[in-house]
Amino acid sequence: MSYVAGRMIYLIIFFIFSFVAWIFRGWAQKILQWVPVLKICAENEETCFGTLAVYRISFCLAIFHFLLALMTIGTKTRGDCRGQLQDGFWAIKLLILAGGCVGAFFIPNVFFNYYGWVALGASGLFILIQLVLLVDFAHTWAENWIGKMEEAEEGDNKWWWILLTSTGVLFLFSLGLTVVMYIFFHTCQTDIAAVTINLLLCIIIGGMSIHPKVQETSPKSGLLQPALITGYCTYLIFSAIQSEDTTCNPWKAASAANNTSILLGAIFTICAVCYSTFRASSTVGAINSEKVSLMRDEEEEVGSSAQAEQLAAAKDELTDPDDPVPYNYSKFHFVFGLGAMYIAMLFTDWQTVYNPGSANPQVDSGLAAVWVKVVSSWLCVALYTWTLAAPLLFPDRDWSRA
Repeated sequence: MSYVAGRMIYLIIFFIFSFVAWIFRGWAQKILQWVPVLKICAENEETCFGTLAVYRISFCLAIFHFLLALMTIGTKTRGDCRGQLQDGFWAIKLLILAGGCVGAFFIPNVFFNYYGWVALGASGLFILIQLVLLVDFAHTWAENWIGKMEEAEEGDNKWWWILLTSTGVLFLFSLGLTVVMYIFFHTCQTDIAAVTINLLLCIIIGGMSIHPKVQETSPKSGLLQPALITGYCTYLIFSAIQSEDTTCNPWKAASAANNTSILLGAIFTICAVCYSTFRASSTVGAINSEKVSLMRDEEEEVGSSAQAEQLAAAKDELTDPDDPVPYNYSKFHFVFGLGAMYIAMLFTDWQTVYNPGSANPQVDSGLAAVWVKVVSSWLCVALYTWTLAAPLLFPDRDWSRA
């Protein structure tokens, strides 16, 4: 099985179990009423059932990936027997994972009070990784398209139009969402302040990106990068407002708004996990692709069977047991484990403890969810600003990205 196929299978597994957790978030009361450990929840406390069920699915998925991360530490070459563990034994892995999720429903509820605090810290770390990856993706995307535009033949404006259209769509999305927030969520001054601060910060990073000094040190810096950052940060502020109570969020009564916010958050999480793993493998993958290209070029020039045999032997080097693995297996699973814990926080309103005797809270609501999203948007702007300012502040350092 190819390395790409192996990573895709892990991603599909992550998506399936995340989807199961999302189903349990709203339907656990109907599906799991008979489970003894959940009988602590009263019949009318849907959130209690959902929270305890989501925590168990998240815990099982996180442990699965953290164990694989531990077992694959130090795997450096393709000949390492742990490569088979990484890209094989899928039936056994699925049985262990499914069995672990069933077994998690026999763990006492008190354990998940402590797990909630661990998941909270892990989610904070995952958000930082997610933001770094987003900024990295913004630069990679823009540099790739700008490079293609520069390489295009004279008179070929295709990539210029693609770049302009993408940038415009992202900015229009951000502007439209900002206008919607000003119109419909103006009842609370804190919400208006968050929207206004986000708007000002996004204008600042847009201006910085095209400033002559920044262009001097980062020639491929343009408006596409801040357009993507602006779109994401504006979405975060909108999602934060959706997490407010009905006093500040008149849309709160509509459950569809909550479900949309949760779904979009889950999609961002899965995309971040996917990008992190494929980004980690890009360097070695590029090297091997270059080797294959060279082999094909040489193959066209072969004129004798002896030379063909030599090339065939050279091709075997691509699968030499001493070749490095295309990505870091341990980091791969570590990111997935953090993502599993983040899913738990996302689906349970960032609750670290659930008390069935307390008032029944709404999912993805409350001050914790609001401020996590608002602060995340500010951190994202700060990280992007640093990528623009660092080459100016430290001109003697090499800031070329791998």
